[in-house]
Amino acid sequence: MEEQQKDLKVEEILKQLAEGNKRLEQEFVVLEDKLYRKKQLSENQHHYRLYIPHSLVQELLRDYHESPLSGHAGIFKTYKRLYEVAYWPGMWTEVKTFIKRCMVCQSLKADNQKPAGKIQQTKVTFPNEMLGIDLMGPLPRSPQRHEYLLVVVDYFTRWVELTPLRTATAQTVARFLKSEIFTRWGVPDYILSDRGRQFVSEVFRELCAQWTVTPKLTTAYHPQTNMTERVNRTLKSMIASYVDNNHAKWDQYLSEFRFAINSAVQETTGVTPAELQIGRKLNSPLDKVLKAKVWPPNAPAYDVVHQLAQLKADVEENIRKSKQRQLRSYNKKRRDVGFRPRQRVWIRNFPQSHAGKKFTAKLARKWKGPYRVVQQLRPLNYRVVLEDTGEDVRTVHVSNLRPFYPTAEDLEHIERKRMQEIFQESSEDEDFSGFLD
Repeated sequence: MEEQQKDLKVEEILKQLAEGNKRLEQEFVVLEDKLYRKKQLSENQHHYRLYIPHSLVQELLRDYHESPLSGHAGIFKTYKRLYEVAYWPGMWTEVKTFIKRCMVCQSLKADNQKPAGKIQQTKVTFPNEMLGIDLMGPLPRSPQRHEYLLVVVDYFTRWVELTPLRTATAQTVARFLKSEIFTRWGVPDYILSDRGRQFVSEVFRELCAQWTVTPKLTTAYHPQTNMTERVNRTLKSMIASYVDNNHAKWDQYLSEFRFAINSAVQETTGVTPAELQIGRKLNSPLDKVLKAKVWPPNAPAYDVVHQLAQLKADVEENIRKSKQRQLRSYNKKRRDVGFRPRQRVWIRNFPQSHAGKKFTAKLARKWKGPYRVVQQLRPLNYRVVLEDTGEDVRTVHVSNLRPFYPTAEDLEHIERKRMQEIFQESSEDEDFSGFLD
């Protein structure tokens, strides 16, 4: 093989074999003018693998990984396939590096690691400090022509307000907040929402400015930040328990479900949302029949004030302990990941199937890019920009980012560009173009 003869390591091995090096004779052999790595399988049988010179390694890796006959297999399978027929020093490491940098694999395959980003706690210390808001729908149109459900939850008390809507416009949301939240419970400091068009609209921003509320947005494709996501799961379960197969009845028991949530003891706080929101429990008809008593029935006003203050302190402590438990449990399944400014990254892709275009999300690439990190906004949120165009600036949660690893061709291009810059800086008179070819 002509390329073997040009390889310095092959040249050295052949020289040692010619000089009678016994150790190398156990490992290598020359057959038909080609160097092979040998391994004894039995007393009478050996396995011979062709020694691949460094100049052909990348080409062979492409053939054994990117060909449809290889199917972009993973590191282990690609290595094992190559191991049967080929050898070169550091083979496992090179296979691993090549596949790690494969553009197709980076954009398509799951990384099989714990999700990135350990939990960050949202600290609230009093009622109406922060509200979460979300829209569910579109849902099946009910007899009352409702298709959406607006959900508002207080982060401290866990008090929930619900209303069914016929249309999910910014104006409808603004009217509800003004009439049923701000003028009934007071103006909150913050409202946290996802990036739905209703919550990023000019109407919503004007409402918040008029009522001195600071709007906050969850990170794109990571709405778990918003407590209403958990309330939504509870509501979906409640609705599903009563609609049977007639899903258009989803709005029939919303007031009862609101009562159920606001009157139930919350595991996190240790009390009901009603006790924190209005200072007393909510009685159901059955509660009144059973007639549990508190004695004396009418405590002095100063006792009530003291009890509420103590209740608030107890709830803060309960929330703190609950969050510590959640923190330990959640973080067992997460990993710390950080990205530096200008680092190249992939961002998670969320494609939609389109039958007309013969496109299915199941076969689409799971990651797209490369993007560049612009800055870290919060411990788990980064601003990134599409590298090729400098456009598509977006804020992304760390769980939707993964490092971008350049291919060998990328690295060669970067090195050539760097060398050209060095030569241009050092001398404008001399011609180094031949050196770079």
